[in-house]
Amino acid sequence: MRSCFPLSRGPRGHRPAVDRVYLAVVVPLALAIMIPSRAPVQAQSVEPGSVEADASSIASRPDPVAPAASDALPAPAATDTASDWRQILPGLTLDSQIRLRSESRRDTRFDRARPGNDEDYLLSRFRVGLNWEPSERVTGVVEVQDARMLGEDAISDIRAPNIYADPLDIHQAYLEVRLPGSASAPVSVRIGRQKLLYGAQRMVSPLEWVNTARVFDGVRIGVDAGSGRNLDAFATRLVPVRPTGFNDHAPTGSRMFNSQLHGVYYRDASLLEGGRVEGYWLLRREARLGDAVHTVGARVDAVYGPWALDAELAGQSGRYGGVPHRAALLHAGGSFTAELPGRPKLGAAFSYGSGDDDPHDGVHATFDQLYPLGHAYYGYIDLFALQNLRNTEITVEASLPGRMRLRVGVQDFALVAPGADAWYNVGGAVVHRAAGETLSPHVGNEIDVTLRVPVGDVGLEVGYGRFFGGAYLRDAGFARRTADFLYVQTTLGF
Repeated sequence: MRSCFPLSRGPRGHRPAVDRVYLAVVVPLALAIMIPSRAPVQAQSVEPGSVEADASSIASRPDPVAPAASDALPAPAATDTASDWRQILPGLTLDSQIRLRSESRRDTRFDRARPGNDEDYLLSRFRVGLNWEPSERVTGVVEVQDARMLGEDAISDIRAPNIYADPLDIHQAYLEVRLPGSASAPVSVRIGRQKLLYGAQRMVSPLEWVNTARVFDGVRIGVDAGSGRNLDAFATRLVPVRPTGFNDHAPTGSRMFNSQLHGVYYRDASLLEGGRVEGYWLLRREARLGDAVHTVGARVDAVYGPWALDAELAGQSGRYGGVPHRAALLHAGGSFTAELPGRPKLGAAFSYGSGDDDPHDGVHATFDQLYPLGHAYYGYIDLFALQNLRNTEITVEASLPGRMRLRVGVQDFALVAPGADAWYNVGGAVVHRAAGETLSPHVGNEIDVTLRVPVGDVGLEVGYGRFFGGAYLRDAGFARRTADFLYVQTTLGF
């Protein structure tokens, strides 16, 4: 019987079978068992509706698969305890993190004759950061990151931009000043290379899942009006990763990496008992291509006893590629947590991103997903983005003995305009374009199983996903109609 994850590539393979086993299982498991630590990092999910620490905090933060609804942005706090070994000098502390993840993918291009159909590699990421807090009004952060990929020749680790590799580069470097004389509504200004995280990360996320993560250069002003009300205004530009040199803003082949991102984001926890209301305006601008995409949206999340609810609605206008742009996003979801052993939680969600049903009418109508954490929402195999997509998800989560956490998710994927628009993967690249063909809208279903296990001071996470192609793949003539994804990840902060 043929295995889903064979130990050899067949005619195209050249890597010994023992290397494949080493990359896929042995290295992460060995590190999870053997590496000691002074500061444990547990492999736990951070769920919509929960409170997460600052996305700009550096190395010792875990990077969850599921995002947090919270996006409060305080400055990373220096450690004041003299016995804390991370404190170098008063007001100056050190943080670091190492993460290893092996990934094995099968038939993710649905054709064994295509390069990259099967992939096996090991991702390593090491961060060291310094937090400087000379006073209660000033904070400085410098973080160095070394991200590498081993074991897969079909993926370039030198092309820019790159999500796999970035040997020894400045990941974050910013100065934050909290202005005096504004006791009723404190104002802070953060300037430099920094992370952005807003809402449930469906629009703007630091994308910690990928090996190089995502940072922006720019300025951000925050105003805290009290009573759970705060506002951020920012003017930034995404930093493309250049594995062969310093990360700068030289043009790349990607319109998204060449774009500026500006916005205003407001959060209010005083309007809704047990919940929070958010409103935002975002502008993605790439002048050379004629892009000026405005996104105006609102989001609500609330917790009422065992029930958690969240919804988001956004409309887009402006220009895309020099033509008028009109698009929309809709999301609605909720969950129920039972008072039973393991506190099982059942969740359901529906998400919609508009598609362009007439590419010749002079209006671009495919939703522009901006800079999300799509991996957490649209299947862990990363075959989909919220562009031209209707997505339904059902999840079950439960705690197991030994502080383990199990999650099972079932997804259904259908295209809004299957015969006119494209199927887009998590990064917004075209998987397939129908070019006027008559195709079924149903692309397929996916099941994802994730187990998070604390092993001593190390967070261990194992996940498996399988995609079952629908009638769209049959109608489009794909050679293969299933795909598999297996990963093992360890995270250690110290």
